[in-house]
Amino acid sequence: MEEHDFLSLEDIFRKIMKKMPGEWKKQSKMGYSRSEVLLLYILKKRGQQRSSELASQLSVTTGGLTGITDKMVEGGYIERSRDNKDRRVVYLTITEKGSGVLVKLYARRKTFIKNLFNGVSKEEIDQFRNTAEKILANFDDEVDKTNETACGDNRN
Repeated sequence: MEEHDFLSLEDIFRKIMKKMPGEWKKQSKMGYSRSEVLLLYILKKRGQQRSSELASQLSVTTGGLTGITDKMVEGGYIERSRDNKDRRVVYLTITEKGSGVLVKLYARRKTFIKNLFNGVSKEEIDQFRNTAEKILANFDDEVDKTNETACGDNRN
C-alpha cells in the first residue's frame, strides 16, 4: 500500500471519529453524550465499578469521569458510594432510572447504526469488522513491542 493510501485512510478515520459523538447526540434525541451512554452500559453489564476502572474503560481521565458522573448522579441515573475501608475509593452503580434510559437508548442506537451503515452490504460490514479487529490487534502488538523495548528485551 502506498503512503498516499495510508494518509487517506487516516484522514477518513479521523473524520469519522470527529463526527461520531456529535451525530450520536443529535440522533439519540435524548441529550446524552456517547461517554454517558457507555458509562450506563458498562455499569448495567458489569455491575458496580470503581471510578478509576471506569475512567480507563471510557478512555478518559479521572477528572473527566468526574464531570460525566456528576451530571449522571444529579440526574438520578447512577449512584456513588465510598469504600468503607478506604474512603478514597469511589464506586458507581446504575439506578433503575439509568437502566430505563438504556432501554430507550438501545432502540435509538440500533436505528443510528443501521442508518450509519445504509447502503453497505453485510459482506462489506463483515469485512470492515475483520479489518478493524486486525488494526486493533496491531495496536496491542505495538504496546507489547514498546513494553519489551522499555524493559530491555530487544530480541526482535
